Amino acid sequence: MPNHEDAGFPLAAEGPPATPETSPRLVSSLCGGGSCPTVYATDRDTVLVQGNAVTGFAVPDGELLVEIPRDLLIEAARRIMAQDA
Repeated sequence: MPNHEDAGFPLAAEGPPATPETSPRLVSSLCGGGSCPTVYATDRDTVLVQGNAVTGFAVPDGELLVEIPRDLLIEAARRIMAQDA
């Protein structure tokens, strides 16, 4: 899994929209390097979430489930709200 320093953002062949033209911006991460759960912001007012792939659930074609720690989601939301203020 790529990290926020070498973010290649592999995408499913069918489904998700193309990666934004500009590089996603790091919002919050649980580590300074290596593979770890991370939240990025895009220039399309969306977020990208890097986490551990989850299996065992039925999801529509082109979609994936990833698991991230709750604290990372809360911190990412706090930072996004602060940027919007």
